[in-house]
Amino acid sequence: MNHFGLIKMLPCLLLAQVCGAEVTDQTANYKVAEGFKLEKIYDVKKEEGSWVALTEDGKGRLIAADQYGKLYRVTPPPLNGGVSAVEPLDIPVGGAHGLLWHEGTLYIVVNEKAQVHPVQTGVWMVKETANGWEAPVLAKAIKAGGEHGVHSVVLSPDKQWIYLVTGNYGQLPEMQDSFPARVWDEDQLLPRNRDGNGHAANVMAPAGWIARFKPDGSNWQLVTVGNRNTYDIAFHDSGELISYDADMEWDFGMPWYRPTRLNHAVPGAEMGWRNGSGKWPAYYEDSVGAVLDIGPGSPTGLLAGRGFKAPAKYQQAIFVFDWTFATIYAVTLTPNGASFDSDSEEFVAGAGLPLTDGIITKDGTMYFTTGGRRTASALWRVTYVGNEPTAPAPGNFPSHADRDKLAGYTINPATANIDEIWKLLGTEDRMIRFMAKAALERLPEVPWNLKLQAEQDTWRIIIGSMSLARLDAKANRDAALGALDRIDWAKLTTHQKLNWLRAAGLVFIRGGEPNEAEKAKVLAKIDASYPSEERHLNYELARMLSYLQAPGVVARTLDLMDKEPEPEPEPWAELISRNARYGGSISRMMADHPPTAQIHYLYCLRVVKGPWDPAERQRAFGWLRKIDSSKGGNSYSKSVAMIREQLYANGTEEEKRLFASEAKASAANLMANLPKIAGPGRAWTVDEVVKLAEEGLEGRDKKKGEEMYRASLCAACHRFGGQGGAQGPDLSNLTGRFTVRDVAEAIIEPSKVISDQYGFHEITTNDGKTIVGKILEEKDETLILSSNPFDYGQKTEVKRSDIKATKLSEVSPMPAGMINRLNPDELKDLLAYMLGK
Repeated sequence: MNHFGLIKMLPCLLLAQVCGAEVTDQTANYKVAEGFKLEKIYDVKKEEGSWVALTEDGKGRLIAADQYGKLYRVTPPPLNGGVSAVEPLDIPVGGAHGLLWHEGTLYIVVNEKAQVHPVQTGVWMVKETANGWEAPVLAKAIKAGGEHGVHSVVLSPDKQWIYLVTGNYGQLPEMQDSFPARVWDEDQLLPRNRDGNGHAANVMAPAGWIARFKPDGSNWQLVTVGNRNTYDIAFHDSGELISYDADMEWDFGMPWYRPTRLNHAVPGAEMGWRNGSGKWPAYYEDSVGAVLDIGPGSPTGLLAGRGFKAPAKYQQAIFVFDWTFATIYAVTLTPNGASFDSDSEEFVAGAGLPLTDGIITKDGTMYFTTGGRRTASALWRVTYVGNEPTAPAPGNFPSHADRDKLAGYTINPATANIDEIWKLLGTEDRMIRFMAKAALERLPEVPWNLKLQAEQDTWRIIIGSMSLARLDAKANRDAALGALDRIDWAKLTTHQKLNWLRAAGLVFIRGGEPNEAEKAKVLAKIDASYPSEERHLNYELARMLSYLQAPGVVARTLDLMDKEPEPEPEPWAELISRNARYGGSISRMMADHPPTAQIHYLYCLRVVKGPWDPAERQRAFGWLRKIDSSKGGNSYSKSVAMIREQLYANGTEEEKRLFASEAKASAANLMANLPKIAGPGRAWTVDEVVKLAEEGLEGRDKKKGEEMYRASLCAACHRFGGQGGAQGPDLSNLTGRFTVRDVAEAIIEPSKVISDQYGFHEITTNDGKTIVGKILEEKDETLILSSNPFDYGQKTEVKRSDIKATKLSEVSPMPAGMINRLNPDELKDLLAYMLGK
């Protein structure tokens, strides 16, 4: 080392810190917005873990969290070069997903069972004094874990509150108050089908949620519900809270697939996620619609641009971090009524950037981390080096009087003015209608049912009926149905018709099935409209008419299916094409896109009881054969199989006899005709696999690699290029996100990291027996599970009354050492195939 290098390293040596390599300019290696510079400032060492959270302390230093381990303090190098200084913090709290520093206190969101400093999951507070760190204090215990637990915390603009976001596996603890009325439910007009692979089958409303609490850890208040797996939140420059929710990639190709999206998280918001096929359509007005649908991906960080030393539009942007597609989007939000329109651009993108979190520090610099799931991790820096002005941009987002007023009424119902709220139910602004409904449902009494009986305004009747149904459908049934019946269906807009159907459906869902008189009134109003010229209206008419067992609904729906045009290209197709390395498997699915409309219609018709005309049932099964031939997400084939089985089960005994051959689709046997392995193998270690790969994987035999993939039973549980099983994660997109070491560890030590999407449960029965398996379905009296990781068709029922305890298994369903039969050449071919070499 030369003397100049020693001088630069000296602060690290004196403080017993670890110094990384010098800063490297990576701008040319990635897609970076014009005028910005991207630098890698630190490669996280293996013993320091994989960093997933960042915050800035009171002295301008960074604090980072290893997903499964310790916390680290980082002193970044100056902008003109140098090295980062890193030191572990003496805080006995590990497994953090989120960090926030505020007025001398570090808030730590613990979600993982850490290998170092394991503690109760939830929110911890640690104060730093001149003498070091005080003992950590648990502000709120929250049962969580896995990738869908408790995640991130942010400070409110007025610095009076701290907001916490969780995924749908973060169990709701006791709250002092709730802005959404505590009347949430599943609200499914038709029986909901669980996920084909059983994911989140036991997760019910309110699902993922956002809460807030005072900086001293007190006064917890529930803010929003109905998220899937929102990993991060941010306050836009307007002061409004924005959240970034995940898709369910296994649903790809199904009509209930919802892309990753930005949501406007107003007080009392319901986002409408429900498990399996139960996700509410975006047009249901008892939920908040998305500000921006992004597409497939894995949401991680969300970052407001205020304080960024950059041109004004970036200071006012929301930065969106996608782990899967290695992209940071800069999203511009433009006020549109009480909510926003949006526009997005790629800010930083490129293979090898599994993005996890980011911050903008007080000096105006953006830092972000890559890593997660024990993958190789790094710390990066983005600075503006262009010629545009970077002075602080003025806040040019005016407040919205009605939005602010309704937010206040929802937060503090004692101040609410019922007449103002009722008036705002009739506005043309959807967000205001929703917020008025949320405020209405927070009132201690329901004096507005009398208002509904005399109301003539269409939106007030529709939204008011929804609220009456949600609060007490049995008591308010006549008032709600009577008001809905007064509406002239022919004069409604399409969107109003959709929500008229939703409002009537809520009355039946929560208040019980309609009697013959109620059924006749609904049919008299809507039956002649089906089919219509509008797809979504047909979706909801089919749902309601099938529920009501309307005469002729089968024939009309089958005719509609025959005339339905091919699915339109997804709006995010360009995203996939720009990231072919990651999106290859999805591209292959899109090349033979499933007929999603027809799937929806069959989903509706499965509840229509027989007898049908034999030709009609034959047409329905013919469509299912076509649907079976298409490709979709991991749960696609099993979800279609459930519709098939239910369509068959609703037939008469004679129909079941006639169509017995259609009861189940023929499934490919992924364990049959396996290629032969030459061997001899060995008990491979991770280091041996890494060393073998270092000899070179380029130019290997792709066909042989595919054969070894099947022969090692990978294809029995994992999809690759659109083919294979669905019991484990799709392995098509390993390149750029995972190193050879990551892949080797996952194969050789599968229990080291177990995703909650794929893990098994361990059930202890009252007589002391232990049953380990994947919970596929939860019924009132029983759990249905499978203990065979290669075939979830082998099922076991366990009575709830026989269960003493249930917990996540710490042993992966994937057997260890699946590659131990392979010789070195065969293993090289397999690795090259999986890693796209």
